[in-house]
Amino acid sequence: GNDGRMVVVDYTAFHPRIICRLTDYPLATDVDIYEYLARLYYQKKVVDETDIANAKQLTFRQLYGGVEDKYAHIKYLANLKTYIDTQWEFFKKNGYVETPVFKRRITEHHIQDPSPTKVFNYILQAVEGEIAIPQIRQVMEYLASKKTKAVLYTYDAVLYDFHKDDGLQTLNHIRAIMSNQGMFPMKTYIGSSYQDVKQIAL
Repeated sequence: GNDGRMVVVDYTAFHPRIICRLTDYPLATDVDIYEYLARLYYQKKVVDETDIANAKQLTFRQLYGGVEDKYAHIKYLANLKTYIDTQWEFFKKNGYVETPVFKRRITEHHIQDPSPTKVFNYILQAVEGEIAIPQIRQVMEYLASKKTKAVLYTYDAVLYDFHKDDGLQTLNHIRAIMSNQGMFPMKTYIGSSYQDVKQIAL
């Protein structure tokens, strides 16, 4: 109603950013990772929206299907390939891998027909939750005394029913918690309903 808005706070390029963390790849959070990779994929200094959209699809193909030889010279993907290969060798030798954050074991009993990319995808999906869930728990604790409430969680975004009495500082604090104090870039969308939210700058 008139007392508030629906607000979506979204992790930007969550999986590619997680890979930066897993592989110790230094990339500032204010850099658009798909634009950055588009320049490397297409060997251009300036890329357009089509290049960036294509780079996003290409990046997901490398993440979930394995790094293709023709892109293995790109350091971001070379680091990823090394990580995948290392985890796969450990898995073959020991019958499990450990998630980097909570040290949970993903074993051969969890993965049907394991392969290097499948083991990596299990790790990636696990890390996503291990990073996001503790931050969401902190947000819920913070909002316990507020009128604003979290109403929907998806893997890389949270929908909030934001009350105007809580003020803009509440949204900024939510973003700070979710981003792990700036470790992951975020986008924010606001609208009168979930269907009409539009991105804003905060």
